[in-house]
Amino acid sequence: MGKKRRLRKGVAIPAAAVALVLAGGGAYAAGNTDWGQRLIGRQANGSVLTASNQLVTPAGSGVEQTGRPMALAVSPDGHTSVNETYDGKGTFTVTDLVGHKVLQQYTPPAGTGSGQAGYGGLLYSADGKSLWAGQKSNLLRFTVAADGTLSSPVVVALPGVSGKQPLPASLAFAPGGQQILVTLNGTNTMAVLDAGTGALVRQVAVGNAPRDVVVAGAHAFVANQGGRTAVPGDKTNLSYGTDIVTNTDNGSPSTGTVSEVDPATGAVVRSYDVGLAPSALMVQGTDVFVANSNSDTVSVLDTKTGKVAQTINVNPLPGAPTGSEPNSLTMLDPTHLAVSLGTANAVAVYDYSNAQTPAGFQGLIPTGWYPGTVVLDKALGEIVVAAQKGVGSLGAQATNSQGAGTATVTGHSVYSDIGLVSTVPIPKTNDMPNYTKQVWSNNQWTAWQDQQKAKGDQGKAKPAAIPQRAGDPSTIKHVFMIVKENRTYDQVLGDDTRGNGAPSLAQFGGATTPNFHALVQQGPLLDNTYSSGTMSADGHQWLTQANVDEYLNQSISNYTRSYPYNGGDAMAYGSTGFLWDNAAAHGVSAKDWGEYTNKWTSATGANDTNSWAQWYQNTLAQEAGKPAIIPQDAFHASTDVPSLTKILQPQFPGFQLQIPDQYRADLFLKDLKSAEQNNNLPQLNIMTIMNDHTAGTSAGSPTPSAMVADNDLAVGRIIDGISHSKFGQDSAVFVVEDDSQNGVDHVDGHRAPVLIWSPYARRNAVVSDFYTQLNVVRTIEQILALPPMTQMDLAAEPMYSAFTNKADTTPYTAKPNQIPLDTLNGVPNTLTGAAAAWGTWSAQQDWSGPDRVDPGRLNRVDWYAAHNWTTPYPGDARILFPNEVPDGPGDGDNAPIGTGK
Repeated sequence: MGKKRRLRKGVAIPAAAVALVLAGGGAYAAGNTDWGQRLIGRQANGSVLTASNQLVTPAGSGVEQTGRPMALAVSPDGHTSVNETYDGKGTFTVTDLVGHKVLQQYTPPAGTGSGQAGYGGLLYSADGKSLWAGQKSNLLRFTVAADGTLSSPVVVALPGVSGKQPLPASLAFAPGGQQILVTLNGTNTMAVLDAGTGALVRQVAVGNAPRDVVVAGAHAFVANQGGRTAVPGDKTNLSYGTDIVTNTDNGSPSTGTVSEVDPATGAVVRSYDVGLAPSALMVQGTDVFVANSNSDTVSVLDTKTGKVAQTINVNPLPGAPTGSEPNSLTMLDPTHLAVSLGTANAVAVYDYSNAQTPAGFQGLIPTGWYPGTVVLDKALGEIVVAAQKGVGSLGAQATNSQGAGTATVTGHSVYSDIGLVSTVPIPKTNDMPNYTKQVWSNNQWTAWQDQQKAKGDQGKAKPAAIPQRAGDPSTIKHVFMIVKENRTYDQVLGDDTRGNGAPSLAQFGGATTPNFHALVQQGPLLDNTYSSGTMSADGHQWLTQANVDEYLNQSISNYTRSYPYNGGDAMAYGSTGFLWDNAAAHGVSAKDWGEYTNKWTSATGANDTNSWAQWYQNTLAQEAGKPAIIPQDAFHASTDVPSLTKILQPQFPGFQLQIPDQYRADLFLKDLKSAEQNNNLPQLNIMTIMNDHTAGTSAGSPTPSAMVADNDLAVGRIIDGISHSKFGQDSAVFVVEDDSQNGVDHVDGHRAPVLIWSPYARRNAVVSDFYTQLNVVRTIEQILALPPMTQMDLAAEPMYSAFTNKADTTPYTAKPNQIPLDTLNGVPNTLTGAAAAWGTWSAQQDWSGPDRVDPGRLNRVDWYAAHNWTTPYPGDARILFPNEVPDGPGDGDNAPIGTGK
């Protein structure tokens, strides 16, 4: 190692050996999670417990910042870095890597790209005096001061195609340094620009959704995250209007390519077939490394022969499913490769000599939550790691004193992100075993070892509600996962004095949600359970795929390509498939009611234009046995996921706020009765009941409290029906939020209300063990004898402490709603002051999908309406008008989300 801190060659630690050294005790211990009853967030020893069931213990020196550090570049002098920042105090953050502090959080002034969240791409000039940065439709060229701070941005426009934004994703200087190469992710091209003026020289068509670009010799290499261009005969699926080759039943991309381009002529010299979702590139001599995010591999391209010379498996768990998400690459010295593994919260180090010699695993370095960039700072001799999720939603709490003699309202939003930029000395050889052991401990990977050792006895155990080992039989035969929308624990259950609640935050408490409150009395009250994601676009992926792929993680700062809460984008579908694919592969029957459907149209393709009042009257008529006003087959739900189409109930609506949840409950109960008659209820049942999202105070729509009451009654009726049916004695129902973004919680913005009903659920018990959405998915898999889909649910413990093996078959009887479901919002011109302003604002919003309105505003209007316009929102001194609320998910982001525009 010596003064250069070089890793010694010849001491590679084989992955299998690491597994043997770190493997621990037997099967899971029932009734106690690996994290016990710890709360999310900072722990006493300085680690941080995250909403993805992982501890983070970042190596080196870390600098925290508001917002997520997305793309990051280190200045040529190595003293500072800059990152594009999602939802921070500025859209760009400059970090002092020597003094370990934030120097600047800067948002360009209006008219210079402010408000256009970037997809990625940062490039310093050789002298470090200017910086190029990608935005949604243009580049910015900043002046860089001697201390590294940014100023004086100049806009350079980029070409779009047929209404599609260019979405620059990566930048590099062409050979000679007189031109800049830019991957245009939205238009499937590489642009060549004049480095002095920014003028467009040419565009080169490459593969689908190009991400990174590097230069080796005289040629450019472009990573096509969406794979090759489709040809006749291919099975395809759409992503941002492009046909992605998806020769898979789950509709996910099935190819990944790298295009080799001559920038001087625009000719594509050759194409390399690599792994799935190639997201990052790096050059070492004549070799080009490719991080394949959805294959857990790194391809090594030998540019001298024009071939893939070797493929390095970077999955740190031998025999486990994929899910590490390699997403960035750097060389620590000429013979050591470092690869950031996003979902593993680690940087993997490999011994590397040349393209023909297999790389050797050296170990893992722990990082913050979801490292997205790793780069060697040659000047400092240190590794710089940008962890996008950093330490979680630990930003400043919103606190509001409601006046003399009343409670103080304090809470965290899920958008209170604190990102992390760390500098790590290049590790010595003897550092690696302890670093590696720490990563294994942080990720609970010993659970995989336990299950592997127990495989020989699978199927021989006595049936239990939640089997101790994967593959063992369960006394539960039918599982239901009901997905709701966007609430925090405190919003709904903060008034249940048995749990860790804040009554002052219970805006939809017992009077609004009597069924939820009754069900957590009959079953367990889970007061330490969390949503793993931030919003609908990633929340539904955690629940259906047990992971969120690199493409979607990177898209959070710019959901221009899509907002795939309900599908509609092939690139958001991981190679491991969905929960229903897992079921089908293992002979488990399944059915879906509305979840992950992205269309609700008539036979001619027309959209539903009926109002809430029309659907409500239709529901009442059908419940009274009268003819339907809207024919039941007038509209149908559909999806672009082929495997989901096979199990879909097409008459069941997905995210359609104009349709009361009572309509959904009626339709499900009708299907349940048919299943009883035919004895054919599937083993896995997935459903969306989503009107707790609310539609603000739009005239003609129910009030927020009435919509939540409708949702609560529907859930109560559905569980009532299941529990009284012939299937009730061996069923389990899990009711989960897709996310918890539309409110605050005094513990953490990720904490969400989760409900379990089953004869085997613990009755009248408070369960404070730490659980997340991943534990819900893992419990469902354990009941149905399904293997984990990814490394994330693999490491999640089933929810043993929420269940018992002694059945109580007492059915549940639904509680009547206390708020009339047809309590409608007033017309703005009949209101005054803030209520009128918010009514006008609500009427102007797009309620056709979740998160198409600014969540900071939606959260406030729901709060105001629930408190009868008397109480300011947490963190505000008074009731605000819509134009007084800062734009964006938190309080400082630069664009609404979910518009897909």
